[in-house]
Amino acid sequence: MKIALVLLSAEEQSTFAAFIADNSLTDSQITCWRVPNNNASSEAMLAALEAEYRASPVDILLFPSTMKGDELATRLAWRLKGSAVCQALAYDVAQKTVTKAVYGNGLLAALEVQRFPLCLSLSRQLPQQDGTLSLQPEESPLETVSQPRELPAPQILTKSQHPLQTAKWVLATGQGAAGDAFQQLATALGVEQGFTRQRVMAGGCDEQRMIGISGQSIAPEVCLIAGASGASAFMAGVQQSRLIVAINHDPAAPVFAAADVGIVGDAEEVLTALVQCVGQA
Repeated sequence: MKIALVLLSAEEQSTFAAFIADNSLTDSQITCWRVPNNNASSEAMLAALEAEYRASPVDILLFPSTMKGDELATRLAWRLKGSAVCQALAYDVAQKTVTKAVYGNGLLAALEVQRFPLCLSLSRQLPQQDGTLSLQPEESPLETVSQPRELPAPQILTKSQHPLQTAKWVLATGQGAAGDAFQQLATALGVEQGFTRQRVMAGGCDEQRMIGISGQSIAPEVCLIAGASGASAFMAGVQQSRLIVAINHDPAAPVFAAADVGIVGDAEEVLTALVQCVGQA
């Protein structure tokens, strides 16, 4: 098994060493991927991590127990089509399960890993121990380069000031409707764009436009939902819409249960046809 330790600061190595020892991972081939520029943007770090993984694949990537570690683990796993668990307490090699606290830290859950690479950020509940790795791992300093399409610094708005709160039409997109085409379609339709949590975590969009329990709760006249499965936390944010139109290639997607109009098909094709209809009206 190959493990990469993603180091954002020098003091994190002791926590990684304790986790490796406690979970019988000492026989693994371990490398350190050090990010020397802690002030680099998440986009730059992700690009460097993805490039290093493509050059030297590993089975598990360990991230520090910080908000930045949670973000990088989640977003990198999505890019690499692997799995991510944030705030992990333990990893069972034989069972391929990750243990973490759930329900307000009231219970422990053992989550089965089905896809690798596995990106783990360590739990803040783990005791802070002094420790060093028994073997000196090979270090690979990562070169972070500013990305040409990095998002500008967000404009901080209160929820009441946000244009999603007064929009009559909203296009809400999930992971199945990512890409520049949907931004262009939203502009062509003259609608405000919002995103599911999964889409926001994947990067490349404004987190203030996240819709759902932990984001915006909207009440437009028409809400177009494209490429979103229809998770309950997301649907709670759009339930006040006067008309919900759901577009998804999966006819069994839960989003159709709450939609007034359901369209089974490719989201980009359907929205492109809608733009053409609006242009002819």
